[in-house]
Amino acid sequence: MENFDAMPYHEKVFTIIRKGTFLNTIKHLGYNVDLYHVEGLYVELFYHPVTAKVNKIQKADETRLHLYSPINLNEDQT
Repeated sequence: MENFDAMPYHEKVFTIIRKGTFLNTIKHLGYNVDLYHVEGLYVELFYHPVTAKVNKIQKADETRLHLYSPINLNEDQT
């Protein structure tokens, strides 16, 4: 699934619906960003609640993945 970002919008939506597993949602820059796992790939879906539209669907930004976790991995767990 290396070419996910190059897929047409409708194909991305179809792939998420048919093959994706919803993992979590965060709020980021005014969007509700849903994280999905699709065939070994993490995918973000950016939904704007005011316009009620999906703005973009893309491979997840790896620098943002930690925001989806309810566990602080940097905190000392002693």
